[in-house]
Parts: sequence; C-alpha cells; structure tokens
Amino acid sequence: MLMPVIFCVIGAILLVVFLARRVKYGCSPETTVSKSMVSVGFMCTAVSALASNNFSFQNSRYCAFVILALLFGLLGDIWLDLKYAHAESGIPYTYAGFATFLFGHLLYDAGLISRFYIKGHPMYLIVPAIISVSFAVVIWFTEDLFKVKYGKFKPMVAAYSPVVASITVFSASLAILNGFTCVSLDIFFFASISFLFSDLILNGTYFGSGKNRPVDVIINHTSYYIAQYAIALSLCFLK
Repeated sequence: MLMPVIFCVIGAILLVVFLARRVKYGCSPETTVSKSMVSVGFMCTAVSALASNNFSFQNSRYCAFVILALLFGLLGDIWLDLKYAHAESGIPYTYAGFATFLFGHLLYDAGLISRFYIKGHPMYLIVPAIISVSFAVVIWFTEDLFKVKYGKFKPMVAAYSPVVASITVFSASLAILNGFTCVSLDIFFFASISFLFSDLILNGTYFGSGKNRPVDVIINHTSYYIAQYAIALSLCFLK
C-alpha cells in the first residue's frame, strides 16, 4: 500500500501548486496543464492500488469500472478547464466536460451495483434511483432559490444532477445493505459526499454571480480531488 500513499502525497503537493497558480494567475493553458497533472495523480494512485492487492474476478470487474470512471474524470478535468483557457470555445468544452463526468458517474454506479449489491433486496436500488431522479426536478425549479441562471445549459444540468447524486445515494444504500462492513465501499461513500459537495460549489461557480472567488475555487477543487483520490485509494481495501 506504500505506492498508493506516495502518489496521494505527490497529488496533494501538485494540488497546492495548481491552486496557487490558479488563484494568482487565473485560468490559462499553463494552469490547465498543472491541473491535469493532479488528475494524472489519482490515476496513478488507482493503478498502484491494483498492483498492491490480489483480486477475484468480481473485484477485477469492479476495478475496471472504477479505472474507466477515473479516466473519464481526468478527461473532464482537462476539458472543463479548457473552457476558461479558450473562452471562444467555452460552450463545446463545457458540454464535453459535463458529458464525460456524466458517463464517469454512470460507470461508478455500474461498478458499485455489480460488486456490492446483494440479490433479493431490490428496494436498495429502487429507493436511491428515485431519490437521484428527484434531483433533476429540484434543479429545474430552483434557479431563483439558489441564485443561478443555467440558460441554454439547463437541460444538460438537469440531466447531469441526478447522475452526480446517484453515486452518493447508491453508495449509501449499498453500505447500509452490507452493514458498513466493506471498508472500500465505506471509503467510496465518504468520497461521494465530498464529490457532491464539490459539484454544489461548482454549480454556483459556473452559473451564479460573484461565486467564483478564490475561496470558492480552492474549496471546489480540494473537495473534488479528495473524492477522486479517496476512490482510487479505496481499491487497496477490496477483499
């Protein structure tokens, strides 16, 4: 488990460097490259976690879903930052970033269900699915409440929000189903809360007014990378 921890430490250092550059210089191709290096770090953490453990076929399938989801996260990080670095192409980069994160979260969901769902307990899937879908309704009717304006991106955000919420509610449901006895799943649940919190901050940063302050940028990125690195590190604890 030493190598995954080392990559986490390196990732934390790279994150500090990126945030310092982002706060001081704003968005640029250079900061995009700096951010991508932080994201490469969670890929390295996940791959080294795989190398540190022996897996059954069931675990290997789950790991494949997680690795692919992390890869989509890496791509989404780059494309969403290019939205700022190349403002003239901001719209296609925004759509590309949201689409890759959406597919990444679906992969997380598929992995969680394939590995941790216990047959014969359908309500542990049905209830979180209903809760997740309700997020789309909330997003659609609460622009004024949260003081945001989605404009042309409203359908995309409404489609994206339940998928983002789904990894939190599914991991919570499955952790309850398994009696909180699976360390890897419990870590994933913690990470998903950090992920959801990050996206709530990002919602204001992208679509609100006056919510792109340095403190917002720092909290958004820190909580996001805590989530991705925790998910990558959780692979060390699969049994």
